[in-house]
Amino acid sequence: MTGSEDPLAFFSKEGADGVSVRSHLAELIHSLLTSKDPNALEKLESISLEVKAAHFDGGKPATKAVPTLPLGCVTPEGSTEVVPTEAWHKQAKALHKVEPETVAVPSMAELPDQLPMFEWAGVGLDAGETYRIYLAMLALKKKHKLLAVRFFGKVFGTQKDYVIIEARAPKEVHVPPSKVKEGATPAEDPGVGLNTFCYFVAASAADEFEPLEDITPEQILMSAKVRKYFTGELQAPVACYPAFPGPEAAYLRAQIARIAQTTVLWPSGKFAFDEESEATPKPIIDSEEYAVPEDLVSPDSWVHVYGKILKIGRTTNPPKPEPVEGEEEAEAEEEEEEVPALGSIAEDEVVIKYVEDGEREVLTELAAWSIREYNVQQPALGVAIAKSNRWPGAFAAIAKSGDKHACVYLGHGHENTGKAHTPVAPPPVLLESAEADEFDEPALAEENALLKEIDEAKNVASNAEGEEEES
Repeated sequence: MTGSEDPLAFFSKEGADGVSVRSHLAELIHSLLTSKDPNALEKLESISLEVKAAHFDGGKPATKAVPTLPLGCVTPEGSTEVVPTEAWHKQAKALHKVEPETVAVPSMAELPDQLPMFEWAGVGLDAGETYRIYLAMLALKKKHKLLAVRFFGKVFGTQKDYVIIEARAPKEVHVPPSKVKEGATPAEDPGVGLNTFCYFVAASAADEFEPLEDITPEQILMSAKVRKYFTGELQAPVACYPAFPGPEAAYLRAQIARIAQTTVLWPSGKFAFDEESEATPKPIIDSEEYAVPEDLVSPDSWVHVYGKILKIGRTTNPPKPEPVEGEEEAEAEEEEEEVPALGSIAEDEVVIKYVEDGEREVLTELAAWSIREYNVQQPALGVAIAKSNRWPGAFAAIAKSGDKHACVYLGHGHENTGKAHTPVAPPPVLLESAEADEFDEPALAEENALLKEIDEAKNVASNAEGEEEES
């Protein structure tokens, strides 16, 4: 409202439903005078909502929520156009100093060539953001001398998002976990199991990427017991019960590990175990030995990159401690059988859902993956996409022709367990302490006699000290 505008005319402007502030207040006052409710002041907000609800028309389309502005963007006054800020524009422009031709990358890092495969399923990023992330990946690879980089995906936060880059790096690049409880199950070594890759995150491709610490088994197990939305601040506390060991950065790394173990897929037959190390799958070098699986809709055509997470929070059992000389060897605990990588997704557990049918509940099953082929009319351009039903937002794609496959995650970092999340209950309230036996109060004469004895003992002690000092 401008200074020259009539206030009465301003508050008389009608909205989309034909109601103005003035007319609503008039109806509200009329309702109060009619009801003469003695508790009108306490019910004022509820009565106002009832008056407003009388004008609701279910046949009219709902008003669209105003989307939040992307990071580093503003909307000029009097315009609806989203414009990047000058600082963000300078940061994004600095990425173009990296020339793609000067940085050698494997096919798994050719992001502009991979993300278009997911457009068939309505998933992906716009071309500008895709190319900025690609340039940021190349800059990151050059800066830290990484062996390989891959765009893992994006985790949405309430304040900022996380752009996540997965990297195969030398051991010295891995950041060891800072919080390790004494006596807890040791974390897997860099380059092994859930710590095979290290991860870098930033709010956008134009921001500085920060490395995440390697994951510990305790963080893996605790992350499965809580469900929190990410804020976008790495050092934000994770307020939950049970208490999570670490800030949001550790919780994010735990969720990344769980998502990667379940949803990062390769085409079957593309990779095999190294003869020297059975724990490291490597690609088959001879291209003639690999062909794109014929039936890409079959779950047997897709395999996991990681082995299964054990109950101890690792994909591999920890090494047994060497016995100390002169001590008897302790009985070894029974170890859980390890499930190696390259397992078919046909063996994944189904997502169970309970669907109400009248007064009873009917148990229905939802497969862990939904697979569909797109563009079947043109086999040369066809693509098969597997959508994870356990981790909504996770997709894997295999091109029908050529050697091209990719995985991406775009979601909130929450698992679909098939039922509503039930927080872990706090420990039970302690019982009251047992009542102590009551003793009869002493008589006054007995109490006075006891006090007299105490005073006499003090006098005797003080007299003895005085005699010692004189002597």
